[in-house]
Amino acid sequence: MKNKLILILAVVTGLIAAGGIYMYLTDMKKTYQESGDFARVAVASQRIPAKTQITSQMFDLKDMPVKYINERAAFDSKEVLGKTAKSDIWPGEQILRDQLANDKDASDGLPFLLQSGKRAVTIAVNEVSGIAGLVKPGDRVDVMGTFDLQAAVGQEKSSVTSLLIQNASVLSTDQSTTQAAGNSQDSKKAAPAHTITLSVTPEQAQPLILCSEKGSIRLLLRPATDQETINLPSFRMNQLVH
Repeated sequence: MKNKLILILAVVTGLIAAGGIYMYLTDMKKTYQESGDFARVAVASQRIPAKTQITSQMFDLKDMPVKYINERAAFDSKEVLGKTAKSDIWPGEQILRDQLANDKDASDGLPFLLQSGKRAVTIAVNEVSGIAGLVKPGDRVDVMGTFDLQAAVGQEKSSVTSLLIQNASVLSTDQSTTQAAGNSQDSKKAAPAHTITLSVTPEQAQPLILCSEKGSIRLLLRPATDQETINLPSFRMNQLVH
């Protein structure tokens, strides 16, 4: 009987203490809010792995004393929702703006430049096939491929040039994802790129890789505002002679 009474007293005391702490924190919160020293900040409600697109279930907006808020923290759900985490964000952690990838910001890394459904593929070029090194990240190109067709018995092989892909975005030249800085005179002195990385669909990557391995390719630089596609049939060697 005595032990039961002690247990009841302990429970009651614990409840009173918890209630007192809750009232204290509520009063403190009210004081901060009334004094203007309270702000709402985005806080992770679960672990958000790196390179994960953030959904509304992954974070909450919580009121917090201003003096405890990181100056780089996100205050609006619009700053967080739909963005991609560049690094792991842990539960209860304030979500910082520099933890989120900016749209098409090369400094965040190549994966963040790619749109959904696209892949980065690198092809080797030289001064001729790479348009004299004048192609820059952000440009758009078409790719022509030339290859030999297997001939039937008793016939000669035939060479064919086909338009492999159109309107592909240039992600990088060699290892640079940004346009070269400096004046036009500096640009003229720059060495032509040896590789160019393009943003393509997996279906576009197949003929591009095959032709770059078994044939030869040429880039065609598109006008800055032209993104239309055309229907162009393949051209055969015997069509050069009429």
